[in-house]
Amino acid sequence: KQWYQRRVRGTPDLGYHIKQADVVVVAAGKKELVKGEWIKPGAVVIDCGINPEPDATKKSGVKLWGDVEYQAAKQVAGAITPVPGGVGPMTVALLMRNTVVSAKRMHGITGVRSYSTASYTRPIAAQLGGGARGLSTSTNFARAGLSLLQRLKK
Repeated sequence: KQWYQRRVRGTPDLGYHIKQADVVVVAAGKKELVKGEWIKPGAVVIDCGINPEPDATKKSGVKLWGDVEYQAAKQVAGAITPVPGGVGPMTVALLMRNTVVSAKRMHGITGVRSYSTASYTRPIAAQLGGGARGLSTSTNFARAGLSLLQRLKK
């Protein structure tokens, strides 16, 4: 087959690329896609994945899994978000805040502004010793993560 006929699904050698990262943010939608041995020792892992699976032992009847093998990754990572209870509360808080802002704007209440993740990560990054105005959200988030990692090592 010619090179242009070959199709690669996903990132070739994903484990290699993840092993190089100081901060890993995963939002793939695949249960335990990222293996614990792929995580660089001391890396910050942010698992955004929510993968429901039927489980009769749970009261809700469903168990939630992340995109990262949590038990294996937490042995290696400097910090890791759990699923559930990791990034979900931040997402809900931002959605609720922006709903209130939208309602105030609809009713002509002035002096309101919406918030994005940048609004939250800049102050956090600055507080942790990183981040500056004008940098992208991902840069601030990465700096905040690295600063957090450095504090965890102390």
